[in-house]
Amino acid sequence: MAQSTPPVTETPAAETTAKSKWTVQRTVFLSSGILGAIIVIIFVVGLLLGFTNELEITALRIEYIRNLFMVIIGLEGILIIGSIAVLIVQVTRMVNMLKRDVQPVLTTAQETVNTAKGTVEFVGDNAVRPVIRASAFASGLGVVLRDVGGIRRAIRRTKNGAKP
Repeated sequence: MAQSTPPVTETPAAETTAKSKWTVQRTVFLSSGILGAIIVIIFVVGLLLGFTNELEITALRIEYIRNLFMVIIGLEGILIIGSIAVLIVQVTRMVNMLKRDVQPVLTTAQETVNTAKGTVEFVGDNAVRPVIRASAFASGLGVVLRDVGGIRRAIRRTKNGAKP
């Protein structure tokens, strides 16, 4: 009794993996739009505060907001300085790693190239050069024999009365 199995349909790989809708371009546009909206909101709030009748209270509010932004900018400065310090440490570690790990690899590669160069010179001197000399000698001998054979034929033709 034969067992039948249902046919297996394969789905293409593109359909199985869901494509992310958050591309870099879309993320940049979205964050730029949000930043622009925040700037517009701040401008509108400033205009509304400027047109109120209580200017002294508005001045105090704006001074409070200004001081708040100065504190935030100071904290950002501290974060930037810390980030630069971490960057300097990482670059220093990378340079040390390159000196420690890459230099031996380059030295080994240079030794390998020098060994290959010596091998090529040895093979060229002991294998290829003798073969080339023997081939050149055989070719020259063939030319000499061909020319000697051509002279004999030419002499034979002239003895028989034929013109060369």
